[in-house]
Amino acid sequence: MSVPDFSDPQPAYLQIADDLRREVTEGQLKVGERLPARRQLAQRYSVAVETIRRALDELTRDGLISTQSTRGTYVVKTPDQLEPPAELQQVMDEVRRLTERLVSLEVRVKELEDR
Repeated sequence: MSVPDFSDPQPAYLQIADDLRREVTEGQLKVGERLPARRQLAQRYSVAVETIRRALDELTRDGLISTQSTRGTYVVKTPDQLEPPAELQQVMDEVRRLTERLVSLEVRVKELEDR
């Protein structure tokens, strides 16, 4: 599949952000490495520079990349180094607590059954 796939309902900039995120995950783009210029990325993906800007904004919001004025845009973290959003962390903590309670209840039920 080529990126962006214009038959996909997901906006092109999100598809491009996902593609760049995949490249970081797979090690094609490494932490500390400079990304190609926006114009180069626009040519690579056959989209407007504004579409690339929006894709890079997504990755910046995620904490994956950082732009340094006059120096360029660099990979600063891999997806596995990113902290989950606060809401997701709360859900994960609650699931962990519920799992612990379930295990405790299973142990108690087993003990009662063994009596």
